[in-house]
Amino acid sequence: MDKTIFESFEDFLEESNYPQGKKKIMRSAVDLISTKGYNGTSTLHIAEHAGLSQATLFKYFKTKVDLLTAILHPVVPGLFGSFFEELLTFETTEEKVHYFVHNRMSYLKKNRALIKIIFHEIFSNNQLRNEQKFIWNTIQDKLQTLHKKLLADPRVDPELTIPQMARICVGPLLAYFAQLYIIRDNDEMREEDLDLLEKQILGGLWRSKFLNIE
Repeated sequence: MDKTIFESFEDFLEESNYPQGKKKIMRSAVDLISTKGYNGTSTLHIAEHAGLSQATLFKYFKTKVDLLTAILHPVVPGLFGSFFEELLTFETTEEKVHYFVHNRMSYLKKNRALIKIIFHEIFSNNQLRNEQKFIWNTIQDKLQTLHKKLLADPRVDPELTIPQMARICVGPLLAYFAQLYIIRDNDEMREEDLDLLEKQILGGLWRSKFLNIE
């Protein structure tokens, strides 16, 4: 695995050569912001939760925005990372969707505290909105390649655009994540639910005349 890409925030911290104080502050920020929200969490609360002084926090992070960026930065590359390359190695659309659902739900679960922060802040935090635009722009080539591969399957609706494909594939996963970890708070994933996600995605991709085919 590319060591600039990590499967979880904890993996990133363990591999980093950050001082222990900085790691404690970053863990504390994830704990508090994921439960209380960005605006509901002060730098003083973060420092106290980490067992450190606010002065120590500001030694490593000039502002709370800098701290937010620092805790989200390791997760963003992992959202895609080598995932696209591995996805494209599967032959059939069913295999691609199966891998996509299981691999990305596993990633979301491992990083659920940080993903919850993104859920809570994406519509109100300018820093996150800018990050979202950056992500979308950086993966355009990969999305185009995946789109082309999917359309090579005659069962896939040839009218699907790249944004539509992204919504069809990502939407059900995010909705299921929200159900498990935001609405219910740390419920367990079930295999039958993952199977249903696969069927929902395939149903969105297929031409209408193939919708009843298993």
